Amino acid sequence: MTEENPNWRPILGAACFIIFAVFGSLVSTSGLIGFIRNDLNLSFGAGGFLLSAPFPLIAFFAIAGGRLVDRLGVKKMVLCGVFLTLLGGIVRLSSGDFWSLAFGIALVGAGTGLVFPVMPKVVGTIVPPERNEFGSAVYTASIIAGAGLGVAASHFMEPAAEVLPTSWDGSVWRGGFLGWALVLVVAFIVWRRNSASITVDLGSESDSAQSGVVYRLLAVWGVGGSLFFNNIVFYTSLGWLATVLMTKGWPQASAALIVSSLPLLGIFASLSAHKMALALGGERVMMVLCGLLTAAALALMPAGNAWVAAIGTAVLGLTTNCWFLFCLAYPAQYVEKSQVGQAGGLIIGMGYLGGFVGPWTIGAMRDWAGSFGPGLYTLAIVSIIGISCAPFFGRYADPGRG
Repeated sequence: MTEENPNWRPILGAACFIIFAVFGSLVSTSGLIGFIRNDLNLSFGAGGFLLSAPFPLIAFFAIAGGRLVDRLGVKKMVLCGVFLTLLGGIVRLSSGDFWSLAFGIALVGAGTGLVFPVMPKVVGTIVPPERNEFGSAVYTASIIAGAGLGVAASHFMEPAAEVLPTSWDGSVWRGGFLGWALVLVVAFIVWRRNSASITVDLGSESDSAQSGVVYRLLAVWGVGGSLFFNNIVFYTSLGWLATVLMTKGWPQASAALIVSSLPLLGIFASLSAHKMALALGGERVMMVLCGLLTAAALALMPAGNAWVAAIGTAVLGLTTNCWFLFCLAYPAQYVEKSQVGQAGGLIIGMGYLGGFVGPWTIGAMRDWAGSFGPGLYTLAIVSIIGISCAPFFGRYADPGRG
């Protein structure tokens, strides 16, 4: 059901603040993984497991949340998602061992999965149809900004650890996790104030009756598959490229700054991707170019010098985030309004299985091979495979439309 809401801008802004804070909390593990590995004396494989831990739950809860948001509405879904994310944040900042930390990180993934389908639902039902492209770009930019600061800013939140009990040892990573929990609390307060004007927040009976239709739409599965391949590359890069850059000679602080460009360049990418696609011949052409450039950047890194690795990281920031935008924007633009939440949940759920597969696998390959070279070549091959999903973009999910 679509609500003609004259206050759609503050609602969209508050929703974007929520997803920004949730994503910053999620990705903060990538920004803190070096400190965590040192404190807990973890291998690359174990560190990769921590990076991968939230993604199976993101996948499961995004698919479930896609069905629930169409029935329960965005307010209840945001409440549930924020509660789980904060609970996970408390568990991980108070954790004393590897498994309790992994459990807390996984709970953050569950909360993220519930919040994620809210965004295409807000764009598809509250934002005016003629502004759907704008709404999709803005919320994608918010996700990317949260991811960027999750990497770049988390270790600067160390002073927050001073308010924690001394028995928790005041580690840098505890302060980072606490800092993002506080940001999320502020975001939820802003959301509560601005979402009060949402008066129609439930799916209709006819919407519920059609709830299984989206699972028969091949294009939705194809776009979900595309996001799966992209997220293997993106989240593995986000977790391990700082280590790759340090092996090339970059200091730790510089490596972290360079890797933060991976998501932060995505803000530019998300706001300009549709215009670039229009100039280049459409979304399908754009997806092929993104896949090829991503593969080239990854393939050149193992033998390249420090600057090749840094420039390659910047290229990935542009290509993977354009790829990401078209996947996230698809439900609001090409799926029936009554099925937007469910389609978004399915696409996100499939995609974030890639976030689980990538970091853990490539970390284990690093332990086995002694370098990240084989893993980077593997990611290049994954990008090439992802090009096979390009034909699903730029057209309605239901062949009878358009």
